[in-house]
Amino acid sequence: MRWLSNNFRMLLVANWNDEYTVFQPDSGKTHFFNQTSMDMLSFLSQRPASTEEICDYLSRQSGQAPDKNFQDNIEKILYHFDALGLIKKES
Repeated sequence: MRWLSNNFRMLLVANWNDEYTVFQPDSGKTHFFNQTSMDMLSFLSQRPASTEEICDYLSRQSGQAPDKNFQDNIEKILYHFDALGLIKKES
């Protein structure tokens, strides 16, 4: 399964010292994200990617080794972003 951004360019993003407020115009909701979450959204705005590809990218960004717990946490975030309408599964 691959994930892709859903209208990333439409999001209004403000950076507050590596914490972000993200206004989603189509839902009218504002979200609060950390650097990792924004890195995920930005990465998916460039191209569709699998959970494994996303984990590999994020581990390189953070210098953290991608273990099973890391991947499980990233997958939970991806499903949460999907529920919010920020990303979607590629058909």
